[in-house]
Amino acid sequence: MSEVTVKEIESNSFPKGDYVSPGFFTVQPDLCFPNMVLGNRYDSSWLYLRRNIPHNLYVDKRLSYVGFVSRDEAHILYNTALKFSGKKALEIGCWMGWSACHLALGGVELDVIDPMLSEPLFNESVTDSLQRAGVKDSVNLIPGYSPQTVEEIANNLQRKWSLIFIDGHHEAPAPLNDTIICEQLAEDDALILFHDLSSPDVGQGLDYLRAKGWQTMVYQTMQIMGVAWRGNVEPVIHQPDHTINWHLPPHLQSYTVSGTVQSKKTDKFTAVLKAVQPYTLFSEAQLFSMYSQAQQVYDYIFWLPKILKQNFSNKKTFHS
Repeated sequence: MSEVTVKEIESNSFPKGDYVSPGFFTVQPDLCFPNMVLGNRYDSSWLYLRRNIPHNLYVDKRLSYVGFVSRDEAHILYNTALKFSGKKALEIGCWMGWSACHLALGGVELDVIDPMLSEPLFNESVTDSLQRAGVKDSVNLIPGYSPQTVEEIANNLQRKWSLIFIDGHHEAPAPLNDTIICEQLAEDDALILFHDLSSPDVGQGLDYLRAKGWQTMVYQTMQIMGVAWRGNVEPVIHQPDHTINWHLPPHLQSYTVSGTVQSKKTDKFTAVLKAVQPYTLFSEAQLFSMYSQAQQVYDYIFWLPKILKQNFSNKKTFHS
């Protein structure tokens, strides 16, 4: 059995600042990740990090500029995996294995593809954490880049997947390319999850599946997750943290949000489009892309002084 027993616990037993949707089964494999600590959201300069969401941001203290999926997001993975227990699953991008651990604890047979697994630090750390959680035997760690390695593994192992989690490279065209190959290699009854849908580039993947006829929905979480499904499967229902005044970025406002009642909102883009389109040669899609990016940059500028201050402080500490 595992070195550290992973117990099912009540949501209110989590550290202050964590949130898990009501109705979810819960696990807490924190002791399996000895280098996991609370992170500073200003260590990262990524444009699409939602710094206004107060949920705990967890990081590996050795590389604190990249965050793990939040506690709530990890439980979306875990509870979704429980629905697919015993089936084949794929994860693109695992970082330090926190998300992979939650998927594996849900009982799936997991293939994990990440180029960082070719680095000893990452491979050893991920392997150690999965061993501590008692799930290493159900996880196949594969160094490599997607979508090429995804296709190679599918061909070599004659593999198709019922559950897929896409959390790889976040800049276009990578998320869309990952989605295209995964859509081809998904079982007829399949579900695909996305992380960091706050980025319009990642959103292209969910847009693609919706256009291909998949059912789609978003989860209102720290970094926004997306889900697409087809066939005889259903996604988990997630209730957003009611203490937060949530909003969606423009590129996601046409999607249903799990656990909420959709209200009709004023479409600001329609007004902008009406005013601008007669004076430009850009298409509506191009104008919407620029509008969405502008909204995100506007939010980013608000946080920029704190990010720069934190970076200066980190450099000063490093050189002293």
